[in-house]
Amino acid sequence: MSHISKDKLFLSLLLVGFVAIFFNPWVSALLAPNTAEQLLNGDFSQVNRWRENFSAYFIAITLEAVPFMIMGTLASALIELFVPAGFLPKMAKKLGILGVPAVVLAAPLFPICECGVVPVARRLLKKGLPLSHTIAYLLAAPIFNPVVLLGTWLAFYKDPIYPILRGAGGIFVALLVAFAFYGYSRRRALLNADAFSQPAYPIIPIQPHVPTVPTSRLNRLSTIWRDLAFHVREDFLEIAPYFLFGVFLASCMKTFIPQEALFQWGGHAILGPAIMMVAAFVMSLCSEADAFLAASFVEFDVVSHMAFLVLGPMLDIKLIIMYSSLLRGRFIALLSLAVVVGTTLYLIFMDRVLWGYLDLLLGGGGLL
Repeated sequence: MSHISKDKLFLSLLLVGFVAIFFNPWVSALLAPNTAEQLLNGDFSQVNRWRENFSAYFIAITLEAVPFMIMGTLASALIELFVPAGFLPKMAKKLGILGVPAVVLAAPLFPICECGVVPVARRLLKKGLPLSHTIAYLLAAPIFNPVVLLGTWLAFYKDPIYPILRGAGGIFVALLVAFAFYGYSRRRALLNADAFSQPAYPIIPIQPHVPTVPTSRLNRLSTIWRDLAFHVREDFLEIAPYFLFGVFLASCMKTFIPQEALFQWGGHAILGPAIMMVAAFVMSLCSEADAFLAASFVEFDVVSHMAFLVLGPMLDIKLIIMYSSLLRGRFIALLSLAVVVGTTLYLIFMDRVLWGYLDLLLGGGGLL
């Protein structure tokens, strides 16, 4: 059994064990010690409320993210089947250091949120894209994405400053972190670096098209469809245990950490953005829906909103677990630190320089 297979088995068993413990009556009594008293007094409103909240969060996050995971695995399979093996390394070598911003600018061509970006990053690495270029895509794609930016524009009442600041933040942090790891050894970063120098799964070669009879076309399409379905299934099953375990942890934190504790310092210049960064990490929302929740936190200013909207798609609980299917623990810690530092630097730059010019440019409306 491979290293990753052992990890998947361990996480799956751990997840099943935790769920079994959580729904055990003894644990319920521990988490709700006044259940008997509430029943005697006829107060049914708080009995086992934590269990309902946990189930609601777990189901909601899973249903929100799974379609985008499937989209990500589909994009990954298309890359595997239709991008020639030597194309990405050749282009990266030709562009040199300019290949990093080129990858960021190309991210909107694959509009994937963070729920589906890890399988695509895995496939790009297998195709030979350098680590720094892959990191740039991994961080930029969930934000510098037309669907995400459109949703941000709609969520904040069609105020253009929010998608502009969010898109700029995604580009800034992705470039900063990617350049920070430029030239970093793949062997030191990847869990199984040797596996990324050869195909992950057996590939059935597609025979060149020979226009003879209609049957040959049908066979070719059948072969493409079979290979595509095979890669989608394998990639989805590869990442699913990590994703579900991340959703489990996020649901636990959302259930047992009172949201009032996070949002009572909304107007503070330093605590406001810091609390929103913690909230983004804990809530683990999809980047295509998180703007609508951020817009509901009216007590926070634009800088705090950007802390939530820029950090969340790059770093949250489920992403950390999903990263562990691909990256070494030490590198995940370094990457997480770099994302936090990059987001903080962007917030400082935005607060001191950028948003003043944008406010002037857009006629002074929408920022405050």
